[in-house]
Amino acid sequence: PLRRQRQMCIRDRCESVRRYIDANCSEDISLEQLAQFSHVNKYYLVHAFSNVYGISPINYLMRARVEKAKTLLSTDFSLSVISRSCGFSSSSYFSQTFKKLSGMSPSAFRRASRQDETTAK
Repeated sequence: PLRRQRQMCIRDRCESVRRYIDANCSEDISLEQLAQFSHVNKYYLVHAFSNVYGISPINYLMRARVEKAKTLLSTDFSLSVISRSCGFSSSSYFSQTFKKLSGMSPSAFRRASRQDETTAK
């Protein structure tokens, strides 16, 4: 019973960290901040979060930022504005991360999504 309660508490903390990341992914978030937010050691947070979600908190943050960028790429905002508004420290890091996670560059994604919109009409 005590072990089960502990697991639920850990799961709850990981869930609150996930919700925090989802709500604040465009902010400058560090692992240290997430650990302070969840009141656990940063190494333990990575271990627990990875066990619950199958991905580290920082990789989850990068995925959340890329998903936000995908929605913004349907606008006419420049890539540098999109990268900053999604919390990336530079346009080149944004492009590198976006390509790594989505398989195409932000520009190629924008062209492809605009082609899809035109074809759908």
